[in-house]
Amino acid sequence: MTDSDNKRTFFSKGRGGKKRWIILGLAVVLIGGGAYGYTTFLTPQRAQAAFQVVNVGRGDVSETVLASGAVQASKRTSLSFADVEDAKDAISSITVKVGDHVKAGQVLATMDDSVAKIQVTNAQANLLSAMAKLEDAQKRKTAAEMNTLQANVNQTKAELELAKQTIDTQKAVNDEAKAKANLENAQKTYASQKALYEAGAVSKTDFESAQTALDQAQRDYDTAVLTASQTKGQSNSKVEQAQAAYDTAVEALNEAKEGPDAATVLSAKAAVEQAKAQLQQAQKSLNAVTLKAPMDGVIVQLNGSVGEIPGSDFIIMDNSNSGDLEVLAQISQSDIGKVKEGQSVSFTTSSYPDDTFSGKVKLIYPEAKTESGVTSYDVLLSVANKDSKLKIGMTMNVTIEIGTHQNVLVVPAQALQTMNGKDGVYLYNEGADSSSGRPYRFQQVKIGYFATDRVEITEGLKEGDKVVIMAMSQGSSSQNSTRMGNSTRMGGMGGMGGGFPGGGGSVRVMTR
Repeated sequence: MTDSDNKRTFFSKGRGGKKRWIILGLAVVLIGGGAYGYTTFLTPQRAQAAFQVVNVGRGDVSETVLASGAVQASKRTSLSFADVEDAKDAISSITVKVGDHVKAGQVLATMDDSVAKIQVTNAQANLLSAMAKLEDAQKRKTAAEMNTLQANVNQTKAELELAKQTIDTQKAVNDEAKAKANLENAQKTYASQKALYEAGAVSKTDFESAQTALDQAQRDYDTAVLTASQTKGQSNSKVEQAQAAYDTAVEALNEAKEGPDAATVLSAKAAVEQAKAQLQQAQKSLNAVTLKAPMDGVIVQLNGSVGEIPGSDFIIMDNSNSGDLEVLAQISQSDIGKVKEGQSVSFTTSSYPDDTFSGKVKLIYPEAKTESGVTSYDVLLSVANKDSKLKIGMTMNVTIEIGTHQNVLVVPAQALQTMNGKDGVYLYNEGADSSSGRPYRFQQVKIGYFATDRVEITEGLKEGDKVVIMAMSQGSSSQNSTRMGNSTRMGGMGGMGGGFPGGGGSVRVMTR
């Protein structure tokens, strides 16, 4: 069993367990009791070494919790090409190997990026176009542009008025009326010539001339009618076109006066946002084919080669090369209530017996673990990796510094006893003899911080009181302290011999 295990076992027994140091020497005295004193069971020489008397004094008491745990990286991540839309392409390059130290953003591996680059270029062009349209939709017309719009209204209005005048239509109507009159005259002439010809008054040539003139007049009239009809249709169409042009010009002028159209601007903004999203997706696809380190760290696994299809855990890295690592320790149920986040922690390891590493309590996991009937809690501790000596997986001896109470009443740990489940000490009654009873009595006390060699007394004693320490108990305790070594950091002892508190403490050897 290691030194840390000894101390951990010592403390894990609870308040009662760690003070059950009723050793044989004191038991012999208690059994003898009363008038028998030491003469019945002890020779004078052995009686002189039976117990010591120590004054209750003041000193510092530092309480610690001991544990052990393994070094682990505070950050660890698994990298892959999982974000690639079609991650079936082979690896085109790998720029690192296991053990390499890398910086955040450093390229670790790549896949073919030609298609992804084209997609990014197209997305960028679409975004620029959408932004230009939005800018155009949002800007107001200049004074010059407003003048142009007004001039267009004036021009289209004039063209509309001109179209309404229907000059060509009137001419066509007049031509039709003239052709009709000519036709009627030709019809009369033909009828007259026909009657004269039948009467033999005119020649056949005159009659045929009248017939020809009638036919021509009919053709001229038909043409005039058709032309008039076409002219009317064209005139109506020109009026409608002129009216539409005028209405459009007026609408454009009014819109310019009102400012940008809200619906148009909203639609343009939506187009811009859509283009941005498309660019982000394209950029993500491009980034995904280039695997970069998300943090400073070291490559611990490389699961793939150039030309292969990468798996889900292609590259694994952590920050084990940093100065800030972690230790996961297990704290017993009896001690977990003392441990708080932020408490200072010191670490030792057999790999570097002369070094002490420092850290803090980072996290106390709320869920308990029970193994072989022992309940404990995981506690995460930070540890400064001094000179980069620590390696992942190293076993560390953990000392969590609970706190120090300074200038408090203390007694040697050997003096603490338990009677009927109550904490106490044997208080020395100076001047008592065998006829009046034992020279000590049990005094109940309340204790505070508890260290390997001393205990804080909060109630039941006062400074200068004398407590009994059995010689055999002292030797046993010294052995315990020796086995525990430096696993607990103690407060100053006041410079007294035997390691007892200062403040006038003395050692007496009792004899008959």
